[in-house]
Amino acid sequence: MIRILVLAVLTLFTLPVRILVTLWSWLSRRGRVVVVWELTAGRKPMEPVAFAQAIGALKALGADKKIGGLRIELRGLLLGLSQIYLLRDAITGVVAAGKRVEVHLDGMTDRELLLSSAATRISLSPASEVFLMGVATPMKFYGDALERLGVVVDFESAGAYKSFGEVYTRPMPTPANREAMDHLLGDLQDRWLRTVAAGRDLSVDALQALFLESPVSADGALAAGLIDAVTYSDEDWDGWEQHLGGEARSLSLKSYGRLRRIESRLPSIRRRRAGIAVVHLDGPVVERRAQMARGGRMIASDDVVPVLDSLAGNDAIKGVVLAVNSPGGSALASDLIARSVGSLAREKPVVAAMGNVAASGGYYIAARAHEIWAHPATITGSIGVVGGKVVLGGALSRLGVQTTWMGPAPDPGMMTPESPFHDDQRRRFRESLKRVYARFIAVVAEGRGLTEAEVEPVAQGRVWTGKQAVSNGLVDVLGTTEGAVSKVAELAEIKAGRSRSVHIRFNPPKFGAVSQMVGGQASALLSHALGAEGLLVTSLYSSPGEPMALVPLELDAPSWAGWLP
Repeated sequence: MIRILVLAVLTLFTLPVRILVTLWSWLSRRGRVVVVWELTAGRKPMEPVAFAQAIGALKALGADKKIGGLRIELRGLLLGLSQIYLLRDAITGVVAAGKRVEVHLDGMTDRELLLSSAATRISLSPASEVFLMGVATPMKFYGDALERLGVVVDFESAGAYKSFGEVYTRPMPTPANREAMDHLLGDLQDRWLRTVAAGRDLSVDALQALFLESPVSADGALAAGLIDAVTYSDEDWDGWEQHLGGEARSLSLKSYGRLRRIESRLPSIRRRRAGIAVVHLDGPVVERRAQMARGGRMIASDDVVPVLDSLAGNDAIKGVVLAVNSPGGSALASDLIARSVGSLAREKPVVAAMGNVAASGGYYIAARAHEIWAHPATITGSIGVVGGKVVLGGALSRLGVQTTWMGPAPDPGMMTPESPFHDDQRRRFRESLKRVYARFIAVVAEGRGLTEAEVEPVAQGRVWTGKQAVSNGLVDVLGTTEGAVSKVAELAEIKAGRSRSVHIRFNPPKFGAVSQMVGGQASALLSHALGAEGLLVTSLYSSPGEPMALVPLELDAPSWAGWLP
């Protein structure tokens, strides 16, 4: 009773009146409150803070006796695979606690089915269609198109499977590229099938057969066992009243999470807890923010290195979790950050927790942590290096623009866009990439406690899922960021309940740096023509020759063809 009174007083001073009214209704209807989550795909992915808060609220309501169940109004997902699995695990926990969990959809794809399959009951609107595509991703190859334009993307790579440059130089993938991607995507498909089949009590073979029948009608989905009811959203509430034995009261997940966070802060008034820093590293790896052609989250070594160095000397912080979600980027920036991670790890426990993707440069910066954690569906590895330049001389020549060199420099055109590498330049550039690749291997070997010969077979630019990476030694534990925080507390010998997480995020700039980045109208047109892939080409145009530790293709939420309706 005292705790409730304290919470009510605190709420009076910190929350609007309408939330106070909701709280009173919530407390007065013990066991008949239904938490409602309207989960909608917006124009951009869910922010990390909002995602973490949703996970926290779901975990709290499972043990909350005042809550009768959870209803999810699901209208699309703009999340990566590992995020969907984390949400699914949280929903599974609610079900395991004896709560009813209901999901209603107006349409369904692979992504929505994966999440919904954890629920007690799934309902679908009558006019809905179910699109089951399977795990696949389109790979566009621009080699022939660029050749017609007179544009040459002169790439070199270190690592047999480092296939990023192929999309600009070839009409189709190499056998090595296809082999690696089939192995990667096959693991993700197998996990999806086993997870959904277990959740819906179906056989894998029956679920696999539905891919060839897609799209499936709502009635067909009901007959196949993918869903439990064909109803409109408002028709589902009668079932809640029957289940709870009276009128159900709804409370939004956002309001519920806010109330629980206030309640969780009350014990901290009585005692001071040891700090564990969670450093969120999201986006491509660059040296400086101004190198990015547009706004968005990024991992700039100029920003990150000083923060990591300061954490090493901060006595209030007893350990650090690196929450990494990155496809990689600049090899130099990755190395600078990895050096600071190593220095930090000599002072206090450091655990890297990988998100949807932590590959290439994203793996580089995690390699020196004491432990590396990942989700089974995390995309990681891609230990390799690519580099080169965009050659626009032929295209400009067709427009009547000619270039000639003047001055005493013996070989001035190596890193300029006028012409491809000649033989000796290519030899020198390849040697440079080999040195960067060798350093990458050495950093991984040192961080993982392996020899370079042991790292080489799982490197070469090969991309792995988190599950595969545990098997080959690149990842230590399959787990979550929350689990990594607990591990750091254990390594720092902090008693249970005596630690607190301090989250550090690098906010994206308000405006992109397109004018500083593009470097010419021809490059701007190239970027426009190639879309997202062109962004990386223009990055190379602005910094020709810079070794890039990049995953060969983006494997995050928006790029999955198999996850789209």
